Amino acid sequence: MAWVEKIAQHSWRVRHRRDGGVVESLYGFRSADAAQEVAGMLDGDRHRSGWSPLSRDRAAAITLADWVGCWWPTLDLDTRTLENYRSYLRCHILPRFGTLPIEAITPLDIRLWSTEALEAGYAPATVGGWKNLLSMIFTDAVDEGLVATNPVRKHRRRGRRSRHLRPERIWATPEQVLAVADQAGMLGGPTARLLIITAAWTGCRWGELTGLHRDNIDLDRGVITIDTWQGALHESNGKRWIGPPKTASSARRIHLPPFLTELLRQHLNTHPYEYVFTTESGTWLWRSTFTRRILRPAADGNPNTAHPAVRTHPTCPGLTFHGLRHSHNTWLISDDIPEIARARRLGHHTDNRIAETYSHVSGEIHQRLLASLEHRWHTANTSTSTEQQTDPFTPERSERPAPPAHCDGVSPAGGNTSTMDTTQEPAHTVCVGDDGDHDRAAALVPAVTPGRIPARRGTDRHPSRRTRTPLIGKRDLASKHSIINTKIALTEADWRDCTLAPIGSPNTHGKRLDHRSINALPAAS
Repeated sequence: MAWVEKIAQHSWRVRHRRDGGVVESLYGFRSADAAQEVAGMLDGDRHRSGWSPLSRDRAAAITLADWVGCWWPTLDLDTRTLENYRSYLRCHILPRFGTLPIEAITPLDIRLWSTEALEAGYAPATVGGWKNLLSMIFTDAVDEGLVATNPVRKHRRRGRRSRHLRPERIWATPEQVLAVADQAGMLGGPTARLLIITAAWTGCRWGELTGLHRDNIDLDRGVITIDTWQGALHESNGKRWIGPPKTASSARRIHLPPFLTELLRQHLNTHPYEYVFTTESGTWLWRSTFTRRILRPAADGNPNTAHPAVRTHPTCPGLTFHGLRHSHNTWLISDDIPEIARARRLGHHTDNRIAETYSHVSGEIHQRLLASLEHRWHTANTSTSTEQQTDPFTPERSERPAPPAHCDGVSPAGGNTSTMDTTQEPAHTVCVGDDGDHDRAAALVPAVTPGRIPARRGTDRHPSRRTRTPLIGKRDLASKHSIINTKIALTEADWRDCTLAPIGSPNTHGKRLDHRSINALPAAS
């Protein structure tokens, strides 16, 4: 006979007598009803395929790894989900519990395991994913009669208050998106630029755009169709294939603003491949490759990269491709677009069941939505064009500067350049501010950032100990506008290993070079 005992405020146990008179206890019941149900199963009051003392003897010889081997073939899930589950089992669950009998794993073991993982630095969401998978495994084990209860439970109001704050996703303004897209175009070509613009002005996911077929674009109507069965590009375990989008609600039609329709039309007129966004050879894009080679340098810049093919500047550090989707929704919120229209455009369901059932997107809302996106495009283009006209340091393909000719035909050491000693490397002089007023001359003075200086035989190999010609500044007080004649004398080797940097960058002596520091320099001899 089995009976129930309360052992704590919210904890019960079931006790029963096995053959031979041995009393056995089952712990972990959060309610008396759950304990009574198991007690009834033990007594045979409820006849169903549940746990029994006979199945306990059977479970004593079955380890968790054995049960997972039987349980795994029954799963019918997405390929990427199976890859994640396989990784969880291989790296975290089976190394800890794989050799234990399935009945020997207790709720205390699960709590200790999850606590150690959190202390090791794993994110709560990551540990939660492991526990969810383990809970699925034990739930099916309960149905098979291998264990009485599932040891994986959520314990509320236990432990310290969580101080973990999820960081907000970085989003970009239309001006920032255009800046990122322009730099991406220099890194990956016009297709990369158009891909970022399309993602920001449609809210599509990565797979929905990279798997977009030409047949799913109607430029006459200005509509993109995300197909129900062939609507997204999937990647997993080094393989790619076209399949359904993320959710059933992701299959949708997205109306395009007029400017984007025209950009896509121009792109497809010169694009010979069947998919809209591909590599130059027509193959599908890899997400990791695009992120590493194009998106990260375009958003974060590459100021610390030595001699890149394209020098880029930080425009929106930390922006991800999914952040463009967040940006799109943020713009629509700012333009007072209703929630149901935003959910339909992004391929989501709303939590409000009444709004989900009875709300619809009218033609007026569509027109207002497209008009707001069109306005943001033209405003961002105007702002970006103005900034590029005023900012001389726009992204460009970096080239090592060639040694300039002498400004006055006189070598830094004095005398004519034609009589310079040819046994030494010729020195070159950059002259700045030969005409113009003080502010204009100071704004044109570039700082010189030393690169890696190659060591030469017979010289000190430490860059800081090499002899350099000092920076000489001379201010002509007789001039009406106080002209500055600044000369920077560098050797041939210096020019090969130096790049011009904007105002305020460290110069060869580790100082800031601007009009204040120029005025403080000693007069030229």
